[in-house]
Amino acid sequence: MAHDPVLKEKAKEMFVLNGFSMDTICTMLPGVSRKTLYNWRDKENWEAQRRERVVKASNRRERLEEIVDRLLDELNVTLDPKLIFSLGKIIAAIRASATFRFTDEIKSEENNNTKGLTPETLDEIEKKILNL
Repeated sequence: MAHDPVLKEKAKEMFVLNGFSMDTICTMLPGVSRKTLYNWRDKENWEAQRRERVVKASNRRERLEEIVDRLLDELNVTLDPKLIFSLGKIIAAIRASATFRFTDEIKSEENNNTKGLTPETLDEIEKKILNL
């Protein structure tokens, strides 16, 4: 059975970019069977794409944090207004970016969040759907 390429791309986006589990994707895309999802994932190697994206984001984050650290070290030696301005701009840009968060912010968020759909989350979703 041929599937809608849009559904396939949406499933890939949910898995690779958004980090959803296959079970969650299966419930969110009821028109696609679990077997089909797993076939797509395995055939197109979504798992490797997901890992590559996480590693790349992590490396980028670490490099940007190193730049901020170096600027801070240099500011300890000399309070150059240009460096202060540069540091402020870099931090503002980093915080404004939707794809970047400081490592400590991520760890804190991970500690506060549970993975997957909790019964409370499902209740909230159901209430919002019923209110539409």
